[in-house]
Amino acid sequence: MTAAVSGFMTVASGCGLVGEEAGAAVGPTGGPDAPFTREAVAAEISAYTRAAGLPEGDTSVEGVDAGGGKGCVAPWLGDVPAGRAAEGFEGTVKRLRQHDWEIVSRHTEGAVTFRTLAKRGWKLYARHYALEDLGRTQIVTFTGVEDGCELPDPVRDAYADPV
Repeated sequence: MTAAVSGFMTVASGCGLVGEEAGAAVGPTGGPDAPFTREAVAAEISAYTRAAGLPEGDTSVEGVDAGGGKGCVAPWLGDVPAGRAAEGFEGTVKRLRQHDWEIVSRHTEGAVTFRTLAKRGWKLYARHYALEDLGRTQIVTFTGVEDGCELPDPVRDAYADPV
């Protein structure tokens, strides 16, 4: 588990969102015929995490394969106060579902809650790591990966649903 979190954190390390206001609404992602891009997925994740009360997250794609992976991965990583993490995680999942993301799988393993959602050629891997050794914070991640995105195995393994 620690390896998966470390792998994800390596992929998602770097700068966070800049210049976005907490109450900003998600821009239209277009109708069913409009392309559903990495930017649209990232905008939805960002808007719904904020709406659910999560703090600004890290959205960098450092560590993702420079050969094309950066264009098909939309990460969000938050170090969230423990008292808000579970509610913010579930609130974000609820908002995603209200905006046409469908649950593909859900389960819990120990202190980690997994949700995988799908929408228009994308999978969104949502994770809440309620690990006691993190202290007063918990890790919450939402990672959109476009279907067919070619990523190195260690990176894909950090995102993939273990069940």
